[in-house]
Amino acid sequence: MYYLKEWAASCVDDQLTRLNVTVLKGDRPYDYLLYADDLPRRNDGRIRDSILKRYQHLEEGGWWCSGIDVLTGDEDLWGCFKPMSPRYGSQKQKPIKYEHPPKTNTGIFALRVPLHLWQRIAQRYKVSILPEDLDPQQPDLGFWQWLITHPEIPLCITEGAKKAGALLTAGFAAIALPGIYGGYRVPRDEEGNIIGKSRLIPQLEKFAQNKRPIYIVFDQDQKPKTIQAVNAAIRQTGYLLTRQGCEVRVVQWHPQQGKGVDDLIAAQGVKAFEVAYSQALTLETWKAHSLSQLTYRAAHSLNARYLPELEIPPEARLIGLKSPKGTGKTQFLTQVVQKALERQQWVLVIGHRVRLVEALCQRFGLKYITDVQDNPTGQALGYGLCIDSLHPNSQAKFKAGDWSNGVVIIDEVEQVLWHGLNSTTCQNQRVAILKSLKTLLENTLGDQGQVYVADADLSDVSLDYLLKLAGVNVQPWVIENHWQPTQEDAWPIHHYTETTPDHLLQDLVQHIAEGGKPFVCLSAQKLQSQWGTCNLEAYLTSQFPTARILRLDSESLADPTHPAYGSMENLDERLKNYDIVLASPVIETGVSIELRGHFSSVWAIAQGIQSENSVRQALGRLRENLPRFLWVAPYGFNQVGNGSTSIPALLDSGQRLTQVNIRLLQQSDFDALDDLETGFQAESLLCWAKFAVRLNAAMLNYREMVFTGLLREGHYEVTPREEAVNLDRCPEKADTSPVSLGDAIAQVRDHNYHLECNAIAQSPDLTETTYQLLKKQLIKTPSQRRKVRKYELKQRYGITISPQLIIRDDEGWYSQLRLHYFLTFGRPYLSERDCFIAKQLMEQGEGAIFPPDFNRSQLGAAIGTLEQLGLPTLLAHPERELCNSDTDLQAMQHLALSHRSFIKTVLGIGLAKNSTPIVIVRRLLEQIGYGVQCIKYKKDPNQPRKRLRVYQLVSPEDERFEVFEYWLSQEKEIWRSLEDYPTIIRPVSETNWHSPYIQLSLF
Repeated sequence: MYYLKEWAASCVDDQLTRLNVTVLKGDRPYDYLLYADDLPRRNDGRIRDSILKRYQHLEEGGWWCSGIDVLTGDEDLWGCFKPMSPRYGSQKQKPIKYEHPPKTNTGIFALRVPLHLWQRIAQRYKVSILPEDLDPQQPDLGFWQWLITHPEIPLCITEGAKKAGALLTAGFAAIALPGIYGGYRVPRDEEGNIIGKSRLIPQLEKFAQNKRPIYIVFDQDQKPKTIQAVNAAIRQTGYLLTRQGCEVRVVQWHPQQGKGVDDLIAAQGVKAFEVAYSQALTLETWKAHSLSQLTYRAAHSLNARYLPELEIPPEARLIGLKSPKGTGKTQFLTQVVQKALERQQWVLVIGHRVRLVEALCQRFGLKYITDVQDNPTGQALGYGLCIDSLHPNSQAKFKAGDWSNGVVIIDEVEQVLWHGLNSTTCQNQRVAILKSLKTLLENTLGDQGQVYVADADLSDVSLDYLLKLAGVNVQPWVIENHWQPTQEDAWPIHHYTETTPDHLLQDLVQHIAEGGKPFVCLSAQKLQSQWGTCNLEAYLTSQFPTARILRLDSESLADPTHPAYGSMENLDERLKNYDIVLASPVIETGVSIELRGHFSSVWAIAQGIQSENSVRQALGRLRENLPRFLWVAPYGFNQVGNGSTSIPALLDSGQRLTQVNIRLLQQSDFDALDDLETGFQAESLLCWAKFAVRLNAAMLNYREMVFTGLLREGHYEVTPREEAVNLDRCPEKADTSPVSLGDAIAQVRDHNYHLECNAIAQSPDLTETTYQLLKKQLIKTPSQRRKVRKYELKQRYGITISPQLIIRDDEGWYSQLRLHYFLTFGRPYLSERDCFIAKQLMEQGEGAIFPPDFNRSQLGAAIGTLEQLGLPTLLAHPERELCNSDTDLQAMQHLALSHRSFIKTVLGIGLAKNSTPIVIVRRLLEQIGYGVQCIKYKKDPNQPRKRLRVYQLVSPEDERFEVFEYWLSQEKEIWRSLEDYPTIIRPVSETNWHSPYIQLSLF
């Protein structure tokens, strides 16, 4: 039978196919399809000729598939028919591949499952099949009732009967929908208007009980419209299943592995699906990842190794360019700029890093803002600047109203916009920057200007945001280059999956010993980072004293005494002189290194600091096709807000915190609140949230996101231990174990870090005038940087700057002390502090605030939360013995666990649902640098045979009380109107302070 071959090609078990598929021809298909009472009929009950004519192609035959009606347990009347000669739809564009019974509600394909597959599924999930589950006559009929009674077994939902068959054959419980929207119905009236809320179809609702895990396994399509439709169906189906209490996950794989799940299994084997299944994303995480997609229709779609010169129609306003790394995006934009300049049209280039914008301006033939700010005539044809300077109060004195009908260029737009919305360098002027950006876009897109945005990862998020800011209804003119590297162009990726990068470093050392010339991408530069540029440079220098090593990071590029200084202007030429290059994220975007035949490999250590696409960008800076050696941390730690991957949850938590902070300011009679605008640029806040949840989701599965992204770009994995390095080839360099190598680098880190701390502490003191001059300099020597650092530490702490203090500051001492201070001695000054900062933000924003910045600036909610959880009481009695059975600690535990989400938002503390009182106490004390230790055991009065641990507070041995005394003296100068302030610093337990500020319940 031909249908057996067809289903076998989809990896469906032969017996399963025979149980569910029937060949029909002649008049028989009519009996299976045309049974609905609502079909037009003649007086004698016969179906009208017009309907029969529409379906006359059925008579040529085909196969019919139907399964079990899970609502009754009987054979299902509903199913689908695949005709040998399909008819065309009303648009005459595509044949209708499958026919379903017309004028009747669609159902699901719950296929009859033969006993051996039933046993396979039961074995996978370790669930027994009892004798009463089996019908001796038809054992395949009992499978679905058995599944309904075992909600712990996950259910896969796919589209199309053959795909369900492939999953059942592979050992996964699976049903199929007739289409992506088939899992729910939307109530409509006779005219098609929606008259109610969507609801699950009864057959699907039957399974969505008792918190059943459900996996959505839809096709991996690449067409923008289809992607939009699939995403909408997943969101709605997933939402309805979640409301039923189900844990919903979404299974994804690379489209090149196969479009449907049956294609995936046929091409890659069951193991490939098992991997995708094990890596399925939660519904909320999937929603965040879907924000990376570009679904706008491409006005110009191509598949080119290098972008050709394209004619952009003059009526195009917002031009989006999505093209892989190394395909000539910068060259394309250079041509755009040249044509604009020939037309005497101004050009404005906006970026997020000084060095990168300078390099772009050099390519474009424009000046960077620092070269023209004192020469107004030099601005005639435009310039480049960082988004940080896009406001009137910057050195650029940028006035957006003066710019219209020109050309705006934003390369690496995804990172530029995220920098403008979230970076701390923009925080004080965020509102002014966003206002300028909005005016600039209104003047440009709203008239005859053009805005060009380019990014290898261009998404709807960026395009939607720019259009919303501009307030125009135009269709983006999208250029999408689908080129992917061939086997010759693709990178072989050696992926290290250990918990630390020790093995990668071991292989790197051996590679250098064998004469290799590596280009190494790292996540950090600072000396306290074990795998940063500075420490790796020191270690490799000690191992290879004759090697020429160049370190590229923000410090070396801005140090006139360092060989890296000025190298961005002629990077390819400069790199020729070095055997090893160590680069920080300072060149992760916007830099194209075209040098060929010099380096032998590219290496990367990604510690979870950068976004996942930044890691991929860094690996692509060197354009030559060389092997990539990659270690990525399993999880990232650079989360935004409360770490949520849900846009509503993130925004709701932020809004609640904003309201709390405003209520706290109201209590202190803050007289400017009537003029406060909290709803500033809702489109900017929404875009911030989209970027934030996307970043948070990537951090949860950091390693897999980076690696999967590289595979999607067309690169391929090889086994690192087999092909990366042959350890026997260099025995004299291979005798160092990974553990000892890691220890060696740690020793280098500790040695260099302590030398740097001593150098800072011993630096000469600066006057305020000299400090202000040095602070404004972009270019500083190491000696000048140390002097600036010492001055800032002196101003911050007011005590002698020692190496130990510098170490504490690097470890976050200041944030701990600040909370401790305002929780205790500085408590009377908290309201004035928050009001003062709020007033500054309002003045800078002309009455408007950007909520994420406002919330980060306020401390009242954090202090109030710690107070309501009882931390001051614990600090007042440091000698007290603590135990999990203490009544007050259990009350604190109940309060904390009842408000875990709010505590995560305010304090950044994630509490597990089963956290004990002592665990919660420890987590709270860590916020101020305290701890607890077990001092003894005692008998449990309720269970005499059980022993309870007894704990006590551990106070840090540092100079914090000296710092508090300095801060109080500063408060005296600032808040002279306050008459009642402590004049003598005493231990917390002896201090009689009160809390007049927080009068409302935060929870």
